[in-house]
Amino acid sequence: MYDPSGGFVPGAAIEIRNAEQGAVRALITDDKGRYREPLLPPGEYELRVKVAGFQPVVLKGIKLTIGQDAVLDVKLEITGGVERINVSAEAPPIDLASAALSGTVNRSQMNDLPLNGRSFQELALLQPGVNAAVAAGSDAVGGRGKKITINGARPEQNSFLLDGSDINNVYNKTPGSVAGVLLGVETVQEFQVLTNSYSAEFGRSSGGIINAITRSGTNKLHGNLFEYLRNSALDAKNYFDPATNRIPPFKRNQFGGTLGGPIRQDKTFFFGAFEAIKERLGVTGLTNVLDDNARNSATGAVSSLVQILFPRANGRVLGGGVAEYSFTRSQPTDEYFAQGRIDHHFSEKDILFGRYTFDNGNVDRQINNKPPDVFFKERSRNQYVTLEHVHTFSQRLLNTLRVSFARSTSEVDNQRTVDVPPNLWWIPPSAGGVQFGFLTISGLVTEMVGDYRLPRNDHLNNYQWHDTLFWTKAAHGLRFGGEGQRLQFNQHTTSQLGGIMIFTSLANFLTGTPSSFNFAVPGRIDPDRGFRQSFYAAFVQDDYRWKPNLTLNLGLRYEFATVPTEVNGKISNLRSVSDSAMVIGDPWYANPALKDFAPRIGLAWDPFKNGKTSVRSGFGIFYDQLLPKYYVFSGSLNPPFTTRTSRTNPPFPNAVQGFNANAPVCGVPGGPTGGCPAGNLKANLQTVNYDLQPSYIMQYNLSVQRALPGNWDLTL
Repeated sequence: MYDPSGGFVPGAAIEIRNAEQGAVRALITDDKGRYREPLLPPGEYELRVKVAGFQPVVLKGIKLTIGQDAVLDVKLEITGGVERINVSAEAPPIDLASAALSGTVNRSQMNDLPLNGRSFQELALLQPGVNAAVAAGSDAVGGRGKKITINGARPEQNSFLLDGSDINNVYNKTPGSVAGVLLGVETVQEFQVLTNSYSAEFGRSSGGIINAITRSGTNKLHGNLFEYLRNSALDAKNYFDPATNRIPPFKRNQFGGTLGGPIRQDKTFFFGAFEAIKERLGVTGLTNVLDDNARNSATGAVSSLVQILFPRANGRVLGGGVAEYSFTRSQPTDEYFAQGRIDHHFSEKDILFGRYTFDNGNVDRQINNKPPDVFFKERSRNQYVTLEHVHTFSQRLLNTLRVSFARSTSEVDNQRTVDVPPNLWWIPPSAGGVQFGFLTISGLVTEMVGDYRLPRNDHLNNYQWHDTLFWTKAAHGLRFGGEGQRLQFNQHTTSQLGGIMIFTSLANFLTGTPSSFNFAVPGRIDPDRGFRQSFYAAFVQDDYRWKPNLTLNLGLRYEFATVPTEVNGKISNLRSVSDSAMVIGDPWYANPALKDFAPRIGLAWDPFKNGKTSVRSGFGIFYDQLLPKYYVFSGSLNPPFTTRTSRTNPPFPNAVQGFNANAPVCGVPGGPTGGCPAGNLKANLQTVNYDLQPSYIMQYNLSVQRALPGNWDLTL
């Protein structure tokens, strides 16, 4: 607060009122005229100033966004008996308080901008440095959510927060359903994309942070109903649609509604939403099959498999016995999303909110580069619960405590619409076979009839807590905090079930002479694992307004993750390439995370002292932790719990003929030593470096931001 001559005004009484919920916070300026309120939720506010000898001031229409540390200086005038009201007193758009590079997508943008599929995180692509990670693709195992890269970091190096709680998927990638969308655009108030040198309050990821907050009710009852319809009425055929066929049918209904308002005026509020997707998508597939000459040359078991697995070509003949087959299938998608939130103001000192989010998705996904007799049955269910309490001890000391629970479930399996008789299985029932396996023919097809990594069922429970103490001391805005997560990752997978028969050429397939056979040994498959891990972090952050036009951001974060364990000790690893046997049980690898200190330093400078120019610079170290995304690469697919092996030039079609499934396994405790005798199993192994180090990124930036006429600003 300043007087007309530019001097400080101590002891000014300030009231900050939430224009939508009526909550009021009272402050008194210190001896240098400073005031700070660190825990205001995003929204529209009014600021009232009263001090003896000066004209009262009311500033309306102050809009505060997520993560914004707004600087709003007020110049008071000598009392004249008339209250001065400013109805458009928005905080300056220029960031005068933080070195972090970030961008905000607000409620108006989410309402007004086109958003195909209504997956709100796609609007993050509006921010500089944020791009679609096209090369990362969409994977039945790694998650269907559309992936983004921030300043070149991998998609799994980002972190997604909803009301401050972690909602990353099992593989630490974009959360979302098997439908590939992150629904709830109607429930999100706004979200912030942190891309570089953000404060010590955030961590666990070395890329960017997508930080979203949900909508709450207000003193006015409001709601909406909506439906979005897309269909094939005006579509054209794509390049691969046969000229004689009709356009593949397509119909998508996306509908829902919201309702929010007061339960008790100025005290208790509710907000709820529902959204659903019903889609029937006609998929045009194109795959390689045998041409008529190749089909006619097949004999015996090969001929039987050709008749069952390969439809007759209906497209171009490519030569070498290969032709094209195009087909159209319907891909049904159903998804249901719901969310509810309650806010309650016990008093000016205590505010509590709770939120529950539910998202259930189902897709029968057609695979366009495989014959039409196989598809993926994908199921997902995500549930997020958050409870947060804000307590004000005094105008200088506040605390926020948040507890959360996130549960993500993903189930994927191969589904086949044709049956291969058991006498043609690579592993017949008499040898313990349970299904027809997979087929790879070089130049023709890879892993025909499915994905050898399936079925895979992943269940992640994430119990979280987070506490932050805010302390204003003169020009210092201090934050002290800590957080913890307890991860329970339960997985069921039977990789290579039925085996993979590999032919190096079409000619070898037609003569029934495979080059190799990779398989999980029947009777030696233990598909279930229960991994457990904890993550902890502590931080201190000081946003020090050293001068009225210069703010320093100083922070230090310390974080570590425990080594994952398996509840029954069912993991094994090869700790060194010179070891003669696997090591069974915990620890899986050494823990280097005890030294992960992450400093943050930055400044924001207003060189002309008019709030229109900001020079900012920052530096920070950001760590990735070894979290569930790494579990699937080792431990659960190794002997003695699961034994996978290979045979060279195996018999056909019974690839395990003459194979001794009960033979000792080399390379495990209790197995043969001094080499692997003939007739014993040589297991295929997957290992993790025992001295695996968490990756880190050093981020730094220098930027100049300038306000321009017409609500524009320019950043270099």
